This record gives sequence, structure tokens and C-alpha cells, in this order.
Amino acid sequence: MHKKIFRAPFIITLVIAAMISFSGCDIGGDIVVPSGATELSMNLKVNDATNTGSLIVTEAKALVTDLQYERERDGRDQLHHTGPYALNFFLNGSLKELMNGYVVRDIYTKVKFKLHKPGETETIPDAEFRDGTAESQRYSFIIKGTYNGTAFVYKSRQEMNIVVALNKSTNINLKTMNLTTVFNKNMWFKNGTAVLNPNDANNAALIDTSILNSFIDAFQDNNKDGQPD
Repeated sequence: MHKKIFRAPFIITLVIAAMISFSGCDIGGDIVVPSGATELSMNLKVNDATNTGSLIVTEAKALVTDLQYERERDGRDQLHHTGPYALNFFLNGSLKELMNGYVVRDIYTKVKFKLHKPGETETIPDAEFRDGTAESQRYSFIIKGTYNGTAFVYKSRQEMNIVVALNKSTNINLKTMNLTTVFNKNMWFKNGTAVLNPNDANNAALIDTSILNSFIDAFQDNNKDGQPD
């Protein structure tokens, strides 16, 4: 008589491997995807696609790390894409996906991500964010355009933590959902109504503050039309 052999360790290993393959990133470790999780995408959208005045922006890109969402009930952050990722901004008003991943189904109030300044020897996906190993030769945000008809390339040396409040607390509870964050590029080189010359190094601190403050709104946008649902 032939006996059936039950290879429990092997089967358990397969089960564990499958669970790891579908694990969502939750700070409390209380989630196994797809049960109890939403695949959430994050898009960025410029709300001032038209260039006006003496300063024209033609290209913008950033090194992005640490995309997270803050939940309402305890202020803890969910999802943690480390990166860095090179993000080329769309400046024509269309949506640009930042990234997506699974989050615990819950109510969320804020979007957070970092404009990352690379380390001296850190591997980065775009070599233009580092001219050398010195502190002054590494950048988080690069903007190109013209000022009074003269070309410029502005490279920010500041690492910036972007925190944008959702326009209302949002229940992330469907199989797939999307949030859109809006930024205003015409703010980048302004101090109030005054235009800041990007070629003047004395303006760097004011420009960096304007970049940080230019991410102005975030909202649920499941149909990805760039408007709040």
C-alpha cells in the first residue's frame, strides 16, 4: 500500500511566500493584500499651465522619496515608497502619476512626500541631480526656462518635505482609487507679486520657499479628470 506523503514545511513555505508577495505596506503590520486594502494612485497636476510675464517655465523635475498618507484616527502614515524616483512634471495641465501602492482602508487627511537631495555617493536615476559630491553640487529640484528671454536652469539644493492637506477627509475604501495633488508653477519664482530672477543666487532661499508652498491642494479624483470628485 502506497502512503501519501504530506510535505507540510514545503506547503507552509509556499503560503508564506504568497502572503509576502501580496503584502501591503502598513506601519502596524495589520494588512494582507488584497483583503482590507486599496490600490491607491497619486497624481500631480499643474493648475496654471499657461506661461505669462517675463518668466517662462519649460521643464521641471524632482527626486522624490517617501510618499505617505496620514490617516485621521491616529495621525500615523501609511505606505512608504522609499525611492528615490526621478519625476518629470507635466506642465500642460494633464495628470502625472507619482506612484501607486496598497494602503490600509481608512480615512485619510494628508498627502506627504519628500523632494530628495541625494547623498554624496547615493545611486540616483538621473545624473543631473548631482554635479559632484560637495553639498553645493547636489540637488532636489531642477527647473528650466527663460527669464526676460534668457535661458536659465535653477537647481534647488534644499531637501523639502511636502505636506498637503486633502480638501476633505477621504475614506479610502474601494478596490482602486486615486488622489490628485495640485501645484502652482507660477509661484516658484515669485515673492508676493515680485518676480524673482532665477539666475540671482541671492534669491535661492525665497525661491525654495515658494517651491515648498506651491503644492496647494489635494483631493479624491477617482476618474482622473483633475477635479475633486
